[in-house]
Amino acid sequence: MARIFLLLAVVLAVVWWLRQRAASRHEHDAAPRPAPASRKAAEAAEPMVQCAQCGVHLPRGDAIAWHGLHYCRRSHLPDGPEVPGQGESDTRP
Repeated sequence: MARIFLLLAVVLAVVWWLRQRAASRHEHDAAPRPAPASRKAAEAAEPMVQCAQCGVHLPRGDAIAWHGLHYCRRSHLPDGPEVPGQGESDTRP
């Protein structure tokens, strides 16, 4: 009869130990931690610029910079160089 009580005590001790271990793991996993991917994304954030033609905001690396302005696509660039006298008819004597 003593062997049964001893075996029962050992089994109960092992079950209690496993439950305590599982509870501590659950508490550890439930603790809020910053996600590594979001931290890397925040570090790699790029400044945003606005297209001079349509006003769309886009990352500076994706924009086309021309004469100090930013554009979202080639079709939004001005048609020609903005040099005085270039587009006017030439009226030399």
